[in-house]
Amino acid sequence: MPERSALIARSAWSPRKLGCYIAFTRETRHRGYRDDMRAVYTSAGLVHEARHLARILLAQMPERWQHTIGVAGQAEQVIPTVPAADADLLVAVAWLHDIGYAKMLRTSGFHPLDGARYLTAHGCPLRLAALVAHHCEAFLIAEVRGLAEELATYPREQSAVTDALTYADQTISPGGQPMTFQHRLTDMLHRHGPDSPNAAVHPRREPLLRAAVNRVERRLAAARPSAAARHVSP
Repeated sequence: MPERSALIARSAWSPRKLGCYIAFTRETRHRGYRDDMRAVYTSAGLVHEARHLARILLAQMPERWQHTIGVAGQAEQVIPTVPAADADLLVAVAWLHDIGYAKMLRTSGFHPLDGARYLTAHGCPLRLAALVAHHCEAFLIAEVRGLAEELATYPREQSAVTDALTYADQTISPGGQPMTFQHRLTDMLHRHGPDSPNAAVHPRREPLLRAAVNRVERRLAAARPSAAARHVSP
């Protein structure tokens, strides 16, 4: 089977073709999978497939890809803060959270919504798509951009998973390096500018992001003693 990026480079890029190709490669490895994205996203290879999909979609955006790698790595570090059943989901969403920046996915121009639309169009479970849609309190920015109604088609979850995703995204720089939460906010406002939707909602959004980061840090601190205890010899 040819390398995915090489095969796609030789064909017309379209969301449907890309989705079918990923499902097809999955089927060739495990006979019996259906030719849709639902088979991929409910498989045991959730994180693996999410990473490959993000790599393909962000291939022409090297800085965005480096940021995504960093966020996924940070998500792995905060797995102890989420229920065990949601560990793979957290890391998969971290890989997929910014795919809406890919040029071929842009419909509204708002990357959380465009990424979620792509995933649902290809059979992705609603919860995964909704986590992408609402990552980092995107609903506030959607209001300013006139996209609140469209984003509201995806349920907004508030959980340990959303906290962990916020922490992972808000402590990694655009280039994929670790960054303090406060520096990330300062950098974001500088890059987007004082007249941007991000700046307009900052007084409402910043406290929500900060609260999520603080909750994750408390959960991490609480998890460390129990993790250390498991490694102490009797």
